[in-house]
Amino acid sequence: MPIHIDINEIRVFKAVYDNNGFKKAADKLFVTQSAVSQTIANLEHKLDGLLLQRNPLKLTEAGVRLLNYAEIVLNEERAVLEDIKNIRNGILSTLLLAMNGSVSTLYGSDLVGKYFESSPLTRIKINVMPSREIITAVSSDLWELGFGPFQRTMPDVFQTIPLFSDERILMIDADYPELDKLLAVPSRVLAKVPLIVSHLDDQDMRPALQKLRDSFGTIWEINDTELRMEMVRKGMGMSYLDQRMLAATPGCENLIPLHKIENSTIPLQFGIYHRKGKTLSSGANRFIEMSREFDFG
Repeated sequence: MPIHIDINEIRVFKAVYDNNGFKKAADKLFVTQSAVSQTIANLEHKLDGLLLQRNPLKLTEAGVRLLNYAEIVLNEERAVLEDIKNIRNGILSTLLLAMNGSVSTLYGSDLVGKYFESSPLTRIKINVMPSREIITAVSSDLWELGFGPFQRTMPDVFQTIPLFSDERILMIDADYPELDKLLAVPSRVLAKVPLIVSHLDDQDMRPALQKLRDSFGTIWEINDTELRMEMVRKGMGMSYLDQRMLAATPGCENLIPLHKIENSTIPLQFGIYHRKGKTLSSGANRFIEMSREFDFG
């Protein structure tokens, strides 16, 4: 028959450890010392091992492991009770949103501002991260919603909400020293030009990289979009850049597309996604509805 640890047993065990004794734990829990002793004895019997050495009180190896578990369980209990209290008092939810750099730069402040107007009591937790990391984080339930470019084939675990489209185009500075040769005979010059990417295995760029990576002398992985743009502006290499981001960034007027190179353009669909079948928080549902009505231009 499976062994189950009762939440009260965990609470008593943690109280004994925190208060360094059975008597102090009993006082803290408003029960008798014998009740505390009996609970610990029953728990040790159930688990078939000593959890606490007595006189002086000290955790055994099994007790250390149970203490780690107890802290997780009791912290989660406190968080759940706090969330329920907040819901009851009008703090409706927590929005857990991961967005990529382009979305954050172009629309982040406007989206958050508009959301705050309609949901001022909702707690907001936003993390800006690379698109590929968002996919992993949302699929692992570390973040409730992801907002960024979809992969060409999104994993079946996701429900997607398309919101706007864009193009990611291979760009270079117009003053690049060997630009004429590059445009005339790309295969002879590409080996001398670094390709600057956000991530070597970025799903959005993989179809192009599979054919291009062997043509370049080197590939640099630079996670920060603005830094990649600056490096291209300084003639340090070429990079795939989102056109909306490019248009909104000052000083990029001298960058030109390399349309003559195969797979230089990658169509992008941006939007929100979450795990299929997941019961979303009210905060997440409100953000999705607000985003559907938002003018992305």
